[in-house]
Amino acid sequence: MTSPAYLDMLDELLHPGIARLSARFVATQLGFVAGCQQPDGGFGGRRGGSDRYYTDFALRALSWLAPRHVAFDRAAAYFAGPVCPPRDVVECFNALNVRRLLLRHCAETVGTAARTGNLLPLTEWLYGHLLPGGGFARLAGDERVSAYHTFLGALCFQMLGVDMPMNEEAVAAFETLKCPDGGYAEQTDQTTSQTSATAAAAAFLLMNNALPPENMADMARFLVRMQSTDGGLRPHAAVAGGDLLSTFTGLVTLCGLGGVPQIDAAGVARFLRRMAHPHGGFLACDGDDAADVEYTYYGVGTLALLNLL
Repeated sequence: MTSPAYLDMLDELLHPGIARLSARFVATQLGFVAGCQQPDGGFGGRRGGSDRYYTDFALRALSWLAPRHVAFDRAAAYFAGPVCPPRDVVECFNALNVRRLLLRHCAETVGTAARTGNLLPLTEWLYGHLLPGGGFARLAGDERVSAYHTFLGALCFQMLGVDMPMNEEAVAAFETLKCPDGGYAEQTDQTTSQTSATAAAAAFLLMNNALPPENMADMARFLVRMQSTDGGLRPHAAVAGGDLLSTFTGLVTLCGLGGVPQIDAAGVARFLRRMAHPHGGFLACDGDDAADVEYTYYGVGTLALLNLL
């Protein structure tokens, strides 16, 4: 694995743009995110109640907006207790990333507890769910490699401080996901390039020094073509409008590929303004009517990236 870890590199990339956010914007988004914390210390999603997936996104946003916020110490109580085996790679990533954030932002006593927590169930789960040909599938029992889940699995191993087994095989598996238009499909039996899958492929291959310059250029051109007339990036070519997840992951990837100048930054800014809820938080796409902490993370990150252009 290369060093520094990908998540630390992402924080370093965004830090200058975060520092340029206005005090009013930060206060508005902080009020929204902190307001989603539940009495048990977790954060709620759109269905209400605490959810580990949304708690991870809330803490990621807070680590940008208010890294010393009391919400971190309260969230530690929600994650106290034995570490249960996850249902999929996403849950494994959530658990490890929350631990990373608590170690960084919590009080010393909470950080010590997180540091000494038993990670064996998560480690054993990861080793047990590797595909025979390398990488990870979306669901247990599925033999199709997933770009997104393999990328998250690699990040899990980075956070555990160990090399990902069968890494060369996973790199080779990504070749089966490459499409003629320069993008990458999400699973081996799919033929449609997707923005998020392409972002996952770019990150994973760059982490492993396995992305030739000509492939980087093809990826960048594909992502630029995904920008819609509404200013956002589309999840794939068959969708008319952009969404905030695709816009954030696409812009992050273009920063790594050197293709950002080709993007219509003013269009992205217009799209982002439409996604911003007047009382704080961000929507997913046109037609969405409720903000949540996941898309608030993408919204804050997208604005930080625009501040760097």
